[in-house]
Amino acid sequence: MTASMRRILAAVVAVLATVTLLVGCSRTVEGTAAKAGSGDVPRNDDSERQYPNLLKECEVLTEDILAKTVGADPLDIQSTFVGAICRWQAANPAGLIDITRFWFEQGSLDNERRTADQLEYQVESRNIAGVPSIVMRPPNDPNGSCGVASDAGGVVGWWVNPQNPGIDACGMAIKLMELTLATSS
Repeated sequence: MTASMRRILAAVVAVLATVTLLVGCSRTVEGTAAKAGSGDVPRNDDSERQYPNLLKECEVLTEDILAKTVGADPLDIQSTFVGAICRWQAANPAGLIDITRFWFEQGSLDNERRTADQLEYQVESRNIAGVPSIVMRPPNDPNGSCGVASDAGGVVGWWVNPQNPGIDACGMAIKLMELTLATSS
């Protein structure tokens, strides 16, 4: 390919990229902007009273407690994402463990169950700290990932994803949920 053909090809690619960007970013979305918490869905204002730890978002459990629960040294855990979903990675002697916490104030345990069923997870109904919950295991996961979701002020959940087999991820996820649902802060 000659230098002039490469320049022409580069120009064509640049034009296509620009057109794609303009088309993708120039769409109009119907609706009216609304402040968070406004609208027709009633707020779940009793969640702070009933589950005081939920409103602590990613700080519901300290990194020391997270590390201890998954068998890691407190110096070997780090937060990898903070937002609607909180994530950490901890170094357990058996390998790295990814930890994820979520709380969807307007979510429901029924929705989590439907989603888990659609993903063909093994789902077990359970009460954790007296709260209706489910324990979820993905099919054919060689490392034994496990998630727990509970019907508490919306839906709150923990996922423990070991990067190596042989770790009791369900025991860890259930323990994290028990600590989260504790009624004293």
